[in-house]
Amino acid sequence: MTHDDRPNALRFVLFKEEGAFVAVCLERYIGAQGNTMEEAQNRLRTAYRAELNDSLAKTGKPFGGIPRAPKHFHDMWETGAHDVTRGDIFDKEGQPPALALAA
Repeated sequence: MTHDDRPNALRFVLFKEEGAFVAVCLERYIGAQGNTMEEAQNRLRTAYRAELNDSLAKTGKPFGGIPRAPKHFHDMWETGAHDVTRGDIFDKEGQPPALALAA
């Protein structure tokens, strides 16, 4: 199954900035931060679910009205810098989302 086969899938980058771990989705500008990678991932999972539910209620579309992340986050994905973790997050048929980290 590819990213395109999952309509609610969002790619993300995870990196450390100013002492905190930051996770930012690319297709929709949704982000979270934490003191550890795990905390940032858990908070991203929570933000993802909240934004998915809110956008469905407001627009009837998954992530409707939420813009793409700024270009520099996409550049981080494309360059695959050693200090950036890349992965995706998705929700299949309303089940709680799970993070799938890219190797």
